[in-house]
Amino acid sequence: MDVFETVQERRSIRAYQDTPIPREKLEKILEAGRLAPSARNIEPWHFIAVTDEQKRKALSKGL
Repeated sequence: MDVFETVQERRSIRAYQDTPIPREKLEKILEAGRLAPSARNIEPWHFIAVTDEQKRKALSKGL
């Protein structure tokens, strides 16, 4: 699949399953983000993965 096909077939997900992401997959996703290029290799990002449901709910309310 080339880039043009990928762009044509993209979609927005607005409903999510309520199943947790396996830790190995989550770590792989975060590692991919860490390895992504940045301007002048400054790497200005910080990733925080919240896996506790109660904490996610509190954060979503801004508490």
